[in-house]
Amino acid sequence: MTTTENTTPLLPGAALLVGIRSLLVWAIVASAVSAMFLRGTHQSCSGGLAANGQGFIDAGGAPTAIEPRCGLIELSPSPLLFALLAVVVIGTITRILRRAGDEDHAFRMLNNARMAIVVLTLVALAVGWIAIMTVHVDDWSSFSLYSPLPFGQFDIETWPITQR
Repeated sequence: MTTTENTTPLLPGAALLVGIRSLLVWAIVASAVSAMFLRGTHQSCSGGLAANGQGFIDAGGAPTAIEPRCGLIELSPSPLLFALLAVVVIGTITRILRRAGDEDHAFRMLNNARMAIVVLTLVALAVGWIAIMTVHVDDWSSFSLYSPLPFGQFDIETWPITQR
């Protein structure tokens, strides 16, 4: 006795639901990759203690009475990145509901959204890594940085050299 399996979906539009589920999985994986790999730190001190223990040395090596500062910059993903990923998913589902004339058109929209998620994640990683790798601070009492928003954010902490 031979049996044949029914290959027709039980629910009309099941293929589209599978595509939407796939889009959600891509967005979740992109969020996890961003959370794990969009990280970095930079720490330095602009000067030091004098060799005789009486006073301080500035970043140029000259003696000074002003206590030098140290600092730490930490890069982490921006909440705006996760919001952008959510906008891509929700916007795509909304566009499908409003504009898709057939399943092929809906699948093209889903494929474009998946590509947008991949590109957004790769751009965020590249911008974040370039931002943290190009950080160079000579004087922690006065500095400015280029922020990698909306892809990443810097957390900055400074302290006098004698406090750590």
